[in-house]
Amino acid sequence: MYYTIQPGDSFYLITQKYNIPLNELIRANPQINDPEHISPGQKITIPLSSCSQLPDQYRLPDSYPEIRVTGKNLYYAKLILDDYAGKVSETTAIMQYIHHHMEMETIPSWQEVSDLERGISIVEMLHLEMLGETIIHLGASPCYYDGRQQPWTPQYIAYHNFDPCAQLYADIQSEHEAIHQYQAHIQIIQDPFIQALLIRIIKDEELHIKLFSEKLTKLCGS
Repeated sequence: MYYTIQPGDSFYLITQKYNIPLNELIRANPQINDPEHISPGQKITIPLSSCSQLPDQYRLPDSYPEIRVTGKNLYYAKLILDDYAGKVSETTAIMQYIHHHMEMETIPSWQEVSDLERGISIVEMLHLEMLGETIIHLGASPCYYDGRQQPWTPQYIAYHNFDPCAQLYADIQSEHEAIHQYQAHIQIIQDPFIQALLIRIIKDEELHIKLFSEKLTKLCGS
C-alpha cells in the first residue's frame, strides 16, 4: 500500500504505526535517498507482507524505542550477546516456549496454554531481532553464541517433557532470570538508547510472568 508522509513523520514513527521492521520499510523505498530526511507530501510504500502480526495480548502496547547506540562498543556487544544467545537469553526462551507449546497442544485442557506459549515465543522473536540489530550497531555480529563466544546449545532448555505444570513453572523462572540479567546489564551499559530498549523488553517479560502465573494457578493450583 502507499502512504503519504505527514508533518512530523519519520520512518521510525511509521514503522511503529504499521508494526513493521525499519529495515523492511527502507528496503521497500529505494527512491528515498536518506530515510532520516523525509518531507510531507512524499509517497512511500508500506510493505504489508512484512507487517509483524504480533499477538497484542502477549506484549504491552507501549511502543519500542528506536534501535540505535551512541557508538560502537564491543564490550557492550558482548553483554548483549549474553541476552541474545547465552544460557539466559531470548534464543533459549524462544526454543523452550516452542517446545512447550508443541507438547501442551497434545494434552487435553492445555490448548489455551499452548497458544499462550506460542504467542509469547513470537514476542520473544521480536526481542531477539532488536537485540541482534543492536549488536550490529555496536560493531559485532549477532551469532548464536554468548559474550564469551560459547555457542548456544539446546542443553539450556528446561524441557520437562510432557509435564505441563513443571514446564509453566520453568517458564516463569526463565522470565525472572531474564529480567535479573537485563537489569544487571542496564547498570553496566552506559548508553541511554540501549538502556531504553532493555527497560522496554523487561516490561514485556513482566507481563509474561503474569500470564504464565495465572495459568499455573488455574491449572496446577500453585
